[in-house]
Amino acid sequence: LNGECFDILLKHFGVRMECFASPLNSRYRNFCSAYWDTDSLFGSQGSFFQFFPKRGSFEANPPFVGHVMQKMVTHMLSLIERATTSSEPLQFIIIIPCWKNDLAHQRLESRCGPHMRHHLVIPQRSHGYTEGAQWSKADSRFRISTCDTSVFFLQTPKAATKWTITSEKLNDLKRSFRSKHRKGGNEKEGNSDSGDSDGSDGSGDSND
Repeated sequence: LNGECFDILLKHFGVRMECFASPLNSRYRNFCSAYWDTDSLFGSQGSFFQFFPKRGSFEANPPFVGHVMQKMVTHMLSLIERATTSSEPLQFIIIIPCWKNDLAHQRLESRCGPHMRHHLVIPQRSHGYTEGAQWSKADSRFRISTCDTSVFFLQTPKAATKWTITSEKLNDLKRSFRSKHRKGGNEKEGNSDSGDSDGSDGSGDSND
């Protein structure tokens, strides 16, 4: 994701932590990553799959690998159900390719019950992304997307009240996905605020 997306997620939905990142591409102060032993010095809270937040708002842009995304959905639903029982506001905003045949996508789209509050589809032609290895790109770290992107909102009832989903907020988020790719590396990107999360989470680098 580009910086403007993270700005909007923070502004409208209180997101202050990434579930899948690394010290080289994390946007917020705290994040989850695969290598806690080396990354903890930079804000990593360890693997997402060993992260058990009770409340908070989190962004997840996992590695686009089937079994990883499946495991992510299972873990998130367990956390959401637990937070629902204890009446806590917990939210995950999941950003993955709109792959209709992928099992994790199918599960999020139709088998998450009342926890799935909204599914936003960003058309391929109207958005881009930031290279995961952005630090090594001399020309441009931005790339045009190769497929539609799905943005899923998993929320407990308390989270749905705290971070309401409106058409205005969704339109802002959709606009923030617009590709910033420029020939010759001439690009601009907004800066996002950093903040502490309500918990910690993470495993694996993202494609943000």
